[in-house]
Amino acid sequence: MDISAQIQLFLHSRLVRILIIGGIGFLVQTIVFEILGIYLHVFVPSTAVVIGAEIGILTNFYLNNRFSFHDRKNNLPLLSRLTRFHMVVSGSVLLQYVFVFAAEHQTHNILFVQGAYVAGVALGFVWNY
Repeated sequence: MDISAQIQLFLHSRLVRILIIGGIGFLVQTIVFEILGIYLHVFVPSTAVVIGAEIGILTNFYLNNRFSFHDRKNNLPLLSRLTRFHMVVSGSVLLQYVFVFAAEHQTHNILFVQGAYVAGVALGFVWNY
């Protein structure tokens, strides 16, 4: 198999799709967090983290079901799979919430709060994987 065929195979692999979808979920969560919690002040940042995480979770779940795992047979109902997915990522969301909550109660420095968000996401990623 030549190198271009190997690259094509890699780009169409499930792992690449999962990584791309994870990146999309992170972007969705971050945009919601920034808009609702930082720029518009609709919610305090720690609440915006949870709202953004939920929208990111739903986005990832849908996209992974549609594109990454569409070829797998799964006998569990959709709601059961969604609940299981929430259980898997709940530790990550809790870490993000705790980091941002602590930061917003220690300072009003937005950069510190955003740094806590990034640290929470990074630690949450490690926690999940």
